[in-house]
Amino acid sequence: MKIRRRRLECESLETRALLSGVHAHVMSHAHAHPHGMTAKAAHRAALASEMAATPVTGGGLLNVPSAPGSGDVAMLQSAASGNQLIIFLTQFEALSGSNPTTKQLATSILNDARNVELALDGFTGGDGVTLPGNISASGDQNIAQQMIYGIKKQQADHTFSSLIVQAEASLSAQFQQMSTGAQDASVRSFAAGILPTVQNDLSAAQGTTTLAPVSSNPSSSTLNASDLNTLETYYSIDLMEHFLGQLTMLVTTKNQISLYSAKLIGDHEGANALLGTYAASTQTYLPASILASDAPMAMTVIAGLKTTGPRNSFNYDRTYLTQMIMGHKGALQLTNTLIPTEQNPVLKQFEINVKPTVWMHLQTARTLYRKFAQ
Repeated sequence: MKIRRRRLECESLETRALLSGVHAHVMSHAHAHPHGMTAKAAHRAALASEMAATPVTGGGLLNVPSAPGSGDVAMLQSAASGNQLIIFLTQFEALSGSNPTTKQLATSILNDARNVELALDGFTGGDGVTLPGNISASGDQNIAQQMIYGIKKQQADHTFSSLIVQAEASLSAQFQQMSTGAQDASVRSFAAGILPTVQNDLSAAQGTTTLAPVSSNPSSSTLNASDLNTLETYYSIDLMEHFLGQLTMLVTTKNQISLYSAKLIGDHEGANALLGTYAASTQTYLPASILASDAPMAMTVIAGLKTTGPRNSFNYDRTYLTQMIMGHKGALQLTNTLIPTEQNPVLKQFEINVKPTVWMHLQTARTLYRKFAQ
């Protein structure tokens, strides 16, 4: 089978390391880079030169690799869902847990899971493969529902400790199978590069090894304090919206609210991919956990679970939509304030681009509130 040219695992690890201060046990599986232009940058430069010199006519996109076979795509999508489950569980524990040791474990695993998500997106992005941004597999959804039930019973730490082992074991098995059973050699190689990180997180969840704690403070070697604050503010908002969207998809009994949440998941995940790429390119570390300043909103929505039954989610829906209205009003005001004075051209364009999306999210939340929450 012809092997497609893809972004090398060492390149995806480089991006992940710059973004998230990746642990040594992850970087130990990366190859050293030559100095100067990366392979990805060189490929882009060559492609740009080729496209400038060669007319492109109907269907003539240059050097676009063919998509993996359906079996490989299914494995990648299943792994993405499993990794989203781990992000959900660890974010939940980081917000709702009370045991400091368990919360620290959760934030370290969350950091790794975010890195795996970035690697999956980077690996498949050039091949026209769409990965789920939410917990899509039914087995993963069942585990997520158990976490929600544990939160409602005020047993966050105990529930998380049990479920994270299940989730990591499942994801480890998926990457193990992919590393030996995928049709495409590059998919097998990619999975083999990710597998040690997942296995190490599984061992930490089982209590047989430990993970180094990760910082909760952003830092950058190139951005000034103002730019770093703006970048982290938007990044944390996106993390929170993604988490609450996933939670709502699992809780609400209203299809239109579920669709709204799915839309928010996609939009905020896309925004974070852009912000994450910029963070990597500026040697900036961004925590994978929701900032303390955004935690109260998330905790308010989580509190709405206490009065929510399996057949009627009215109280939860009202709480969620109220917070979406408040949050997006605040985000829109922030964006309107920043655009006129923003000096960083990358952040300014992001703010200009994100403004209509925030406005649309706000208007839709208001419409849904009038229909379902009054």
